[in-house]
Amino acid sequence: MNTPNDITNLYNSLFKLEQKFKTENAYPIHKRLDFDENFNDIYEYLIAKIDIKNKTVLDAGCGVGFGSLLFAKNGAKNVTGISVSNLEIERANANKINIENVVFKVATFDVTQPNSYDLIFCVESLKHSLHFEKSYKTLLNGLKDNGKLIVVDDFFEGKQAKTSKKFMADWNLNFLISESHLQLNDKSFSIESEDITKWITPKSLFKINVQIVFFSIFKRNAMLKKLFKGGMLLDKLYAKKQMKYKIIVISKNNLAIPN
Repeated sequence: MNTPNDITNLYNSLFKLEQKFKTENAYPIHKRLDFDENFNDIYEYLIAKIDIKNKTVLDAGCGVGFGSLLFAKNGAKNVTGISVSNLEIERANANKINIENVVFKVATFDVTQPNSYDLIFCVESLKHSLHFEKSYKTLLNGLKDNGKLIVVDDFFEGKQAKTSKKFMADWNLNFLISESHLQLNDKSFSIESEDITKWITPKSLFKINVQIVFFSIFKRNAMLKKLFKGGMLLDKLYAKKQMKYKIIVISKNNLAIPN
């Protein structure tokens, strides 16, 4: 089983990789989507889809703050961005020049304060929870009445096999999240799902397999090898149609009986 240090090291390594290969204004760490020029990234799509005006927002797994700052600039009342990576939070704080309604801090999902947020966003982060059920419950408890938890992630729809197990090992995952993990037998919550896999540019299995073989013999840096190979294995799961990229919106309904 992975430990908190494993996840922190993974995200710190991803941060270092991003800094090495991308410019300051490059697309954030999340996968690139082809929106046909309607949007530049997943955060712009979320802002168009979900009303963030005057909302209190938690960006749970904020990376270097790309999404958090976009929320703040587009009308959110205040935004808290959290990450387990101290390197990501250092960069996020450096990026928030003259933006007063954003706070960044090193934290896990599990310290989310109850009844505190109108909107909680988890963009490609919830799958890294070491204790999914606990984290999910804590995030739901963090919602105010009529609040929404928005989960954007890679949702597994296959059977556990060699490729998926290797992917989990390379990206320090204790499990593969599926849409069924988010289902609730609770009338105080409602769930909507949107499959946006169509915006991921498909890759051929042949090309992916060639890349995996290449990186399997790459010995210069063990962590770099894991990160690249894990990404290629994820591509392979998509190519085999065992993974879907989805937006799941869980809404907390105010069921109080009016006077």
